[in-house]
Amino acid sequence: MKTLKLIAFILILVLGVGAGIYLANNIDFLNNKTEKINITSTIKQILPVSEYVSIVYHYTDVITHSDAIPFFNWGNIPFTEKKSIYTIDGTVKLGFNGEKINIKHSRDTITIQMPAIEIISHEIFPDTFNLYDEKSGLFNRYTLTDAYSLQLVQRLEREKKINENENLFAQARTSAEQQFKRLLESLPGIKDNYSIVFEWDM
Repeated sequence: MKTLKLIAFILILVLGVGAGIYLANNIDFLNNKTEKINITSTIKQILPVSEYVSIVYHYTDVITHSDAIPFFNWGNIPFTEKKSIYTIDGTVKLGFNGEKINIKHSRDTITIQMPAIEIISHEIFPDTFNLYDEKSGLFNRYTLTDAYSLQLVQRLEREKKINENENLFAQARTSAEQQFKRLLESLPGIKDNYSIVFEWDM
């Protein structure tokens, strides 16, 4: 009986020591895992979960247009040439979908993986349409449909120019980083303990 009690005591002692060693070796891992979960969830609470506008770009376009009715390959029909010069204002918002933001967290670095900047919205303002010069052909006059068509073409041309403007997209990324960094560093324990890195999809 004494032998059984001694064996049981030794087993309990061994198990207790083993558990203590395991906890001692893994306490940092467990703490880091808990901290990682807490930091990630805390950061997600302050980051946008929908469309986020980084910068708003205002512009005024001067548009020139000319047109005439052709007669097969022999040239234009006389008295059908029309020309116009006008201006129109618009606003383009550059940003991204906040739902696509991912967060990676290591011991001393928080990496924010950002989605690509894109055109969130593009609005033109017909009430700013100003006609500076117009010459209508005798048999080819400007109509309201012409005005809408010209505005649509100009809108697509403007979007093409914006998508080719890398400086504008760089400004949008910089603006978002500055705003997010201020928000993240306002969280307790972030500013003095972690460096914040942004990685962008292009």
